[in-house]
Amino acid sequence: MFAYELLYRSGRANHAQLSGRLEHDRATAQVIGTTFAEFGVEDLAGGRRLFLNATRSFFTGELPLPFDSEGVVLELLETVEVDHLVMAGLHALKRRGFEIAVDDFDGELSRVPAVLHADYVKIDLEATAERLPQVIALVRRVNPKAVVLVERVETEEQFTTCQDLNVDLYQGYLLHRPDVVQRQTLSPEHLTCVQLLALLTDLETPVEQVLEHLSSDPGLSVRVLTTVSSAAYAPRGGVTSLRQAVVMLGRQELLGWITLLLLAHSGSVGVQEETITWIFTRAEACRLLTPTQPDAGFTVGLLSGAAEALGFDPGELTRGCRLQPQVRDALVLGAGPLGAAVDAVRAHAATLEQNHSPAGDVGNGSRVETAEVMSVLTKTLVSHQNPGNDQPAGGSVVEAATGVAALAELDVVSRSYLKALVTARARTRRLM
Repeated sequence: MFAYELLYRSGRANHAQLSGRLEHDRATAQVIGTTFAEFGVEDLAGGRRLFLNATRSFFTGELPLPFDSEGVVLELLETVEVDHLVMAGLHALKRRGFEIAVDDFDGELSRVPAVLHADYVKIDLEATAERLPQVIALVRRVNPKAVVLVERVETEEQFTTCQDLNVDLYQGYLLHRPDVVQRQTLSPEHLTCVQLLALLTDLETPVEQVLEHLSSDPGLSVRVLTTVSSAAYAPRGGVTSLRQAVVMLGRQELLGWITLLLLAHSGSVGVQEETITWIFTRAEACRLLTPTQPDAGFTVGLLSGAAEALGFDPGELTRGCRLQPQVRDALVLGAGPLGAAVDAVRAHAATLEQNHSPAGDVGNGSRVETAEVMSVLTKTLVSHQNPGNDQPAGGSVVEAATGVAALAELDVVSRSYLKALVTARARTRRLM
């Protein structure tokens, strides 16, 4: 394998349907943006070259190529007229370090100046047919240093023919069919929500900074105002400003709404009560397990849970966020006491899942409800949080006694998780 060619694909079809210069420019811009902003050259190519179709606008400099040239081969498409502007752009791109390929060369004399300075010349086997030997010979005469690449090699017979003609490189279905490469990406609203979660969980962050960050995204601001205005505890006259919404709700409630909005912006996970409860349970459990830095513990638990619910790596989810170093290290590397707390809570939840407890699969909404013993313990914890009650709601004194005895035998992670579960369920019910 020598190189990969990046092709534009729209939707699920493994082919492109483009018409007009503007559509081709947009397709190239989308491929460039996806390659360099979302995947990265190394992730896609693994050290090999990347061939990239470039339209006239990119060769003449009307549209920029704002990325490093290393390992990138720009293909001059057959639809681009080779004139003095294109040739001037070609030379400028070569000076920047780009390699140039002339695409679908068919022996046209008008394109020979480009062939003369090309690093690669691609020839369409199907288009040239019987003229293939003559076209290859022309390339060898014009530019002996150019690498000859034959496209549309689809049979063993065609491959043998190319070998007999001393072709340098081959491309076609015989060797490999195109793969559609996809990756879930973060929208600007995702990033704003994550940054807001980090700000809201830091008690030292002033309200003005939260408001400034929230108001930087008009769409998110409208969603927050609309959501909060429709809540049961909103004032009769409605919420009239972001400051009013933040002050009225307080950090913890706003934190819940932002978490809801974060999940709502995802196309892969619906906003289900079980998912929200699961995320808040992890956050609260991590807070309880890190008493010397509870805010940081809550942040790590919340963001790690949100990342798993959305299907993102925590480092990817929080890229660009101004997180405290210990928080980022815990999320990305699992380092320090914060990372240990997340690992402990995750392991405990996995054990409960195996035992059919309430920490089931995040993504499919098929969580099994609390098993009998967990139910007793949860009711006991509720009764402890409401000392005015003589017995836990829905339970008996015998159940409470049983729960207290069982609770005493639990380790610190289990106790923290159960307390967190009660708090998380109460928080979720207020939101949902």
